[in-house]
Amino acid sequence: MKQIQVEILVEEPSMKHFLGNILPLILPEGIYLNRNCFIRPHEGKQHLRKEIPKKIKAYKRSRIPVKVVIIQDQDSSDCKLLKADLTHLVNVSGPLPHLIRIACRELEAWYLGDMDAIEHVYPKFKAEKYRNWEKFRDSDLCNASDELKKIIPDFQKGVASREISKYLNIQKNRSTSFHHLISGLKSFIEN
Repeated sequence: MKQIQVEILVEEPSMKHFLGNILPLILPEGIYLNRNCFIRPHEGKQHLRKEIPKKIKAYKRSRIPVKVVIIQDQDSSDCKLLKADLTHLVNVSGPLPHLIRIACRELEAWYLGDMDAIEHVYPKFKAEKYRNWEKFRDSDLCNASDELKKIIPDFQKGVASREISKYLNIQKNRSTSFHHLISGLKSFIEN
């Protein structure tokens, strides 16, 4: 693989913690976290949006070719419009190879996509009890953070992002947007 640098821009530190556990499982040979692949957290969506054009301009001046990945929660936005808007922010600063991935609704939906991973971190939570509830069959459609707080009273975002991701089964996760993230990252970085 030719020498490249991968810059992953995320909206908040919890996504950085999450990806820090997932990326080593999927990065192709020659791409290493914190060596030539970096996760850059921001302080929310507005901060991320403000920084994208600046960072793209800086990456274009790099001696090593840079590929940019932007990951943001959908929340209540229209997914296609959000993706188009982020693409525009990249392209306005000059085209650069990029991939945009939207967490359908929010990062927490990816946890609900693998209830066994949740049970590893919160042993009082019993995955079998909730796995087939209709509202959890497609974790991308529910209000995941609110649901997690209801079924796990001591749920904490920071703990979840660092710990649940250690146990996620990448192949068996029920979240479609999680699978789009994984397949997109693999393909984008390898090619």
